[in-house]
Amino acid sequence: MDESASILIAVVVGVLLIATLLFFFIPEPPNSAFVADTRFDVAVLEFRNSSTWSGIEETVRSRTEAKLVNTPAIDVFSRAQLDALLIERALDASGPIDAATAIEIGALTGVNKLITGSVYAVDTRSDETSVCIDWTGSQCVTRVPGVEYSVHVLTQIEVIDVETGLIERAFDLDGSDSVSLPVESTFGGFDSLLANAASEIADGIARTLTSYYFRELRYGLYTEVEEKRGGYVGRGETDRFSASDGTAYLIVHFIQMGNREPFDIEWLTSSGETLQRDEDLVGEGDWRVYSLDLTGLAPGRYSVRTALSGTLAFQQPFTVAP
Repeated sequence: MDESASILIAVVVGVLLIATLLFFFIPEPPNSAFVADTRFDVAVLEFRNSSTWSGIEETVRSRTEAKLVNTPAIDVFSRAQLDALLIERALDASGPIDAATAIEIGALTGVNKLITGSVYAVDTRSDETSVCIDWTGSQCVTRVPGVEYSVHVLTQIEVIDVETGLIERAFDLDGSDSVSLPVESTFGGFDSLLANAASEIADGIARTLTSYYFRELRYGLYTEVEEKRGGYVGRGETDRFSASDGTAYLIVHFIQMGNREPFDIEWLTSSGETLQRDEDLVGEGDWRVYSLDLTGLAPGRYSVRTALSGTLAFQQPFTVAP
């Protein structure tokens, strides 16, 4: 078999694989909602460090705080305010937190969870390798001797409930990063690799918290919808409808949940009057589509409000034009 025939077969196989993936793939709606039974306010305390790498505990702590600040539905108490309160009350939160201290911190700050933990190992390595310095398309033309610099950070994370002062959850997370450079290149040190590893750990903390404490939904409003292999694909995602569209469709994908729960949907006017109310029972993995007939609706602003087991999930405004 000549080379051109091999390339043609590879292209055909690639096209068939992509077509198969597209056949099974259902795109997620664009919006996310995280629902908790109670508010979720946290303070990120100092991390302990039992490794030999000085300062890594603060890198992990600060990256964790930054990640949680930008995680939907999680409110983070300011570290500066927290430190001031701890100094004022002569509380020590730099080591293991006892129950009484955790309860007092909760009372002072109003948070309901404390996040802390320890870095118990940091592994840094420099290994011989080869580095490509010249490429033609996707093919490497020239390789030279190089060094791969890598880090691996291991942590144990603790979530403390401030009502009881007890550790509610504990779990291990690790982060790593690496870079390969030609032998003659100057390596700037492991700090940036450690920071990236800490960011990976912070991402894991955010994922774990949302998994433990939140239900996750994806949703969107569309002018058209079609069913696809147990789910729904929306067309014309929008928050601006016209009377000629006929119907507004709301697609909801219940990504992460526990048991089946009641789900309420209300289509509202700008003044809060209910146009239509639907009740449903949903579970993890379910796809649902809900609709509102736009026929005869006056131009103006409207919204769709949903609740999961009586807790607000999301409220999405939209307009109807003439």
